[in-house]
Amino acid sequence: MKIPASIRRLYDDQNEICEKLKARVDSIIRPGLHHRWHYESRIKTIESFTLKIESGRYNNPSALEDFFAATIVVRNGSEIGDAVKLATDLFTFAYRRPENDAETKKAPDAFPFDDLRFYLRWKDAAALPPTGLDGVLFEVQIKTFLQHAWSIATHDPIYKSDEASWSKMRIAYQIKAMLEHAELSIQEAVKLSSSD
Repeated sequence: MKIPASIRRLYDDQNEICEKLKARVDSIIRPGLHHRWHYESRIKTIESFTLKIESGRYNNPSALEDFFAATIVVRNGSEIGDAVKLATDLFTFAYRRPENDAETKKAPDAFPFDDLRFYLRWKDAAALPPTGLDGVLFEVQIKTFLQHAWSIATHDPIYKSDEASWSKMRIAYQIKAMLEHAELSIQEAVKLSSSD
């Protein structure tokens, strides 16, 4: 992939800041995790950054909201609230997607990616020297193991393929629908077990 010099400069500027941010966020989140949860984080690659810039899917290319992103994976939907509290207690809340748990803009027959994402800002502690990171925005995805497994299994075939494939995408989203059903069944097992 040929990357224009202007995009490379934008990438390098953010990469330096986000490498530092990643080290600090990782060191703060990891100790607060439940021992059965999973955590990972990444800095966007220059290829992924370029594709996002060229697609026009961004508000500010010099401060991309998901240049640095972390993921907290919980056992099932009943633990999502605990992970949300952990992340929002540690950092300054900016906004979230989807905006509201009780509402969706999805059609009932649509299963697009809509995992819970929080956009948070680093806040320097007043009693400590400045980090140079104050106010930097980053993403924290909070998902269950089933959601995480689906995203790992389907990410490259859907998003990294050289050509769009309707049939691959159709299968991937059919699987997502099945996993969403399984997730709901796990979360509501007690109620379901008493059903006639």
